Amino acid sequence: MEFKDLLYILTIAKYGKVSTAASELFIAQSSLSQFLKNYENSLGFPLFIRTNRGLFLTEEGKLFVESGKQILAMRRDFFNKISDLQNLKIGSVNFSISPFRAPYLLPRVIPVFTKAYPDIRLTIHEGSMKEQEEMLAQCEIDMGFLTLPMDNEQLPYRPATNEEILLAVPAGHPLCAKAHEPGPTGRTWLAVEDLSGQNFLMYSINHRLRSFAETLFRDHQLNPRIIQSHNSFETLIRLAEAGMGVTFLPETYLEPREGLRHFSLGRQGMSRQLVLGYVPSGYVSKAAAAFSDIVVEELRRQKEAARLIP
Repeated sequence: MEFKDLLYILTIAKYGKVSTAASELFIAQSSLSQFLKNYENSLGFPLFIRTNRGLFLTEEGKLFVESGKQILAMRRDFFNKISDLQNLKIGSVNFSISPFRAPYLLPRVIPVFTKAYPDIRLTIHEGSMKEQEEMLAQCEIDMGFLTLPMDNEQLPYRPATNEEILLAVPAGHPLCAKAHEPGPTGRTWLAVEDLSGQNFLMYSINHRLRSFAETLFRDHQLNPRIIQSHNSFETLIRLAEAGMGVTFLPETYLEPREGLRHFSLGRQGMSRQLVLGYVPSGYVSKAAAAFSDIVVEELRRQKEAARLIP
């Protein structure tokens, strides 16, 4: 069995269409179709059921794909370990992060990493927390930037930072007059009870910050007015700057903005744990470990800088 053959079959299984798989693999559709036909003939049984809606795995195909993924994962672990012997002269890092956080972290991290390790190939994937956990479980990436708790509790991880969730309030908003002197967080704070009845700009359903907000409202029996929901973080912030309402803001997203003030939620503040999740085997290459160190250090710098923004 060739590794190339495994890759072809797994790609076809991923997309359920030979045309899409061929495009992903940069080969002709006719060539991939002929390969699949010949390969199934050599096996003596079909891997896929052909339908008008695409290709679906047979029971034999499911076993083939499951085993193939394990084989490719073992192969990647092998080459990662070999790369370690080269003192980071060769190698690769596949890193995943949410599209919301990527603009705030990657421009600070990637230049530092590529300057320190110019021969290490860095590939960035963007996806939701669920998608990142699935990619880690399938060994499709080396590490992902995640928020605890994870759905997959079997994934090993490294703590990255404890991120405070702040309330972004338009300058001059009545809530600003209710702010208390700085507490343990070093930032002025608002009583959670004062949020009831306020106009809120919220992330769309299924976003982690939306879940945080809904839990906060429920636990404190608050009744806010959600006037807008968006997938775009930048849209929410700009609407808040325009005086439309208040919104929740992760500390590491904080940037100076003339029209906003930022407050802790309660005297003690409210935080969440950010981690770097790894593949189930727990193996972390030297290249991935080096990238992890840079990410953690940059998060520390972001927290320090955030303390200076009112």
